[in-house]
Amino acid sequence: MTAMKLDSYLSKQEQQELRQGSNFRGMIGFVTTWGLIVGVSALFALYPNVFTLILALVVLANRQLALGILLHDCSHRSWFRSQWLNDQLGHWLAGVPVLVPLPFYRKYHFIHHVKTGADEDPDVGNIRSYPVSKTSMRRKVFRDFTGQSGLKNALALLLYVNTGRPGNAVSMGVQTRQVDKAEVRRTTLRNFSHLLLMHGGFLGLCVALGHWEVYLLWWVAYIFTYPFIIRVRQVAEHGAMPALSSDDVRDTTRTTLARWWERLLFAPHYVNYHCEHHALPTVPGYNLPRMHQMLRDRGFYQDKPAALVVGYPEIIRKAASA
Repeated sequence: MTAMKLDSYLSKQEQQELRQGSNFRGMIGFVTTWGLIVGVSALFALYPNVFTLILALVVLANRQLALGILLHDCSHRSWFRSQWLNDQLGHWLAGVPVLVPLPFYRKYHFIHHVKTGADEDPDVGNIRSYPVSKTSMRRKVFRDFTGQSGLKNALALLLYVNTGRPGNAVSMGVQTRQVDKAEVRRTTLRNFSHLLLMHGGFLGLCVALGHWEVYLLWWVAYIFTYPFIIRVRQVAEHGAMPALSSDDVRDTTRTTLARWWERLLFAPHYVNYHCEHHALPTVPGYNLPRMHQMLRDRGFYQDKPAALVVGYPEIIRKAASA
């Protein structure tokens, strides 16, 4: 959305106030996310049964999405007031655990904002086909829960995103930039050393505590339950909208009003306020509810009903409505 259009709803001073990050609130986001990861992992380790296994697979997948959202906001340098915290915690405690280095993500995501819905948008492949038929949607969900989507995505992140080689990085788009062998070696060495350090530390800690299976559980969630959650998030943000590409963010981007259980599953860290995020990308997630209320009170959505939906079941219905 152009600045002039947004100025019709928010003053320059209000925009500046909304952009203000907080180191304290930012740290709370990291502590609560990792606290839930540790808590549900400990619960499964102490009381291993079918119930704690299912609970862990759901919560860990949601927290993997939460780490992705923290990576996202840190890539905008908006989650913390401190740019050092955005860069360091965003990379080490948000990106590396889910196989996405922050320097790569920052460049990739900038293109998404500049070219939303256009052929150059690296995310467009994730949402271009929606809405699909119910049969097609069932096939997609089957691939998600049988691990086909997750394994394909994990391999693509390791083979292309973390090496810098051109190729189909699946959820991260098709990487087309040609690089020489020396750059591939440098990128691979840097990113894989970070992955080995972080994940080796996780595994070592689990083994030292006598519960190596907790580390395995992280990857079971990543491969089998996380893909469905990320699919719903992608469709909610840009799928089945009036336009793929438009000068008006309300034609391409959706905000989903989430109930408490939907926030637990699909919308950590206020990622559901996505239309607001695209209207003003440097607003930290914890300020988006306030921005949403201001815009809504001033008629921002009045003539754009497709940009505001209540509940993720409605998102799934729209996605499978062809």
